[in-house]
Amino acid sequence: MKTSSLMIILILTPGFIFAQEGDQNQENISVQRKSAIHLAQDFLFTFSINYERLFPLNEKNNLGLRVGLGRDGGNKDNTAIIGAFYLYGKSRHFLEAAVAYQQPNLFEKGGDDNPRLAIMAGYRYQAYSGFMLKVYPEFLPDLWPEEDSWGSLPFLGFALGYAF
Repeated sequence: MKTSSLMIILILTPGFIFAQEGDQNQENISVQRKSAIHLAQDFLFTFSINYERLFPLNEKNNLGLRVGLGRDGGNKDNTAIIGAFYLYGKSRHFLEAAVAYQQPNLFEKGGDDNPRLAIMAGYRYQAYSGFMLKVYPEFLPDLWPEEDSWGSLPFLGFALGYAF
């Protein structure tokens, strides 16, 4: 009886050990997804498609770059967006802090719109399946004030995408 009990314990123990290792690997799977494509609404009325690339620093810290093309809904300008961000978190939930630059009138000569800078800090959810959701307040400093400008008001931006 003692040998049978001992044999059962020895057979089942490696299964428990490997099951624990599998859970730890699942925990970091979203960090291993270093590229993402997402649709975003930011810079007040701008809708854009963006590509992001993560550069992991360690288990919880990442740096990233973002490039995108979009359309400004307010004055119908084509825009280019470039940005850098810092991602802090583990598993699926992250804090994201970013700075982005938007150049309006990308394909038109002689545009009168000024470039815009955005400072963002918000929440990023990245599921194990690759689904990505970002919600962030953004601050648009008024670098070139005009009379009919929106000024330096905070706005809410969001993005939906897929990480791969």
